[in-house]
Amino acid sequence: MAIVKPSVILYEPPKRQRTDYRVGLSAWMDKSMLEESHFYPYKTMTPEERLWWYSRYFDVVEVNSSFYAIPSPATSTAWAERTPDGFLFNVKAYALLTGHHVDLARVPDALRALLPPAIRSKRAGRVPSATLGPEAHAWALKEMRHAVAPLRDAGKLGYVLFQLAPWVKPTDEQLAYLARLRRELPDTIVAVEFRNRAWFGARTDGTLAYLKQHGFAYVTVDAPRSRLTVPSLPALTAPTAVFRLHGRNFGGHLKQVQGKAPTVAEKYDYLYNEKQLEEIAHAAGALNGRAERVHVAMNNNNRDYPVVNGLQLKKMLLEDWRAPDREVLIEELDARRARARKATARAVKRPAKRSA
Repeated sequence: MAIVKPSVILYEPPKRQRTDYRVGLSAWMDKSMLEESHFYPYKTMTPEERLWWYSRYFDVVEVNSSFYAIPSPATSTAWAERTPDGFLFNVKAYALLTGHHVDLARVPDALRALLPPAIRSKRAGRVPSATLGPEAHAWALKEMRHAVAPLRDAGKLGYVLFQLAPWVKPTDEQLAYLARLRRELPDTIVAVEFRNRAWFGARTDGTLAYLKQHGFAYVTVDAPRSRLTVPSLPALTAPTAVFRLHGRNFGGHLKQVQGKAPTVAEKYDYLYNEKQLEEIAHAAGALNGRAERVHVAMNNNNRDYPVVNGLQLKKMLLEDWRAPDREVLIEELDARRARARKATARAVKRPAKRSA
């Protein structure tokens, strides 16, 4: 089932906007993308080279790794320095902050010290975020603020994505928590993605009104259609609109619902056809003039699928956009690598300064 419903418009700009459309991927170093994709010309590329190459095709990317471990400000600074002016990073909030289970094997020492004693000594396994105290949540929010600060200072922070866990429902406690995020993340666009149907149906109007009231950007999802998933309902609740495309692989989604823990590639193994992309582009295009910016994030992460579909959507939404010449880019990349090798060789040969 496609996104065919008309958009629900709750946010009205003071005047018609010149909408900025951004199409990108939900990761630039996904495992399947690195191992099976042909997007990157060399398997031996460094993370810096991959980000440079990616930024020649797309002007925005979601940081998915921050869901598992909050990046350091130094890492965020490096991302900002390695990308062109105007490039944007959309950062996924840490699992602890979105109701998901926390992987103890990845918990840093500073957070481990704040865990309840019964959990602190464990070195592996996953624990529900609800079992962790307010100090742990406060620490995670503080670290998220620090992590995105360099991107914001460089003008390269798009939004922080709070993709709520599938079991998170619209309780008074949850609504109060979301409201607190606006105070904890000032001067930050916060996008909220719901994954439980309880937020919709008879509650749809109230859910969207709540987002508008608190200035949250609503995330329109495209995913397998079933009675267990949320509807693909386009809506505008803030100046920024977000579309996240998870693919329509029902089998992979069903495995997750059944608790079989499918891999990312198994769950999101889906290549959109042109008709489906046209329907999505139409829904995103309907916000032209109303939203300041519309993000479309490809999360159908398997092989080249997100790249192929992302480039198709760019052509549909940006009439004047043309993909760069791949051979010319490879020549430029080779020249960059050659200069880097020479610089490394000079550094190795340079004699150490004698101490006085």
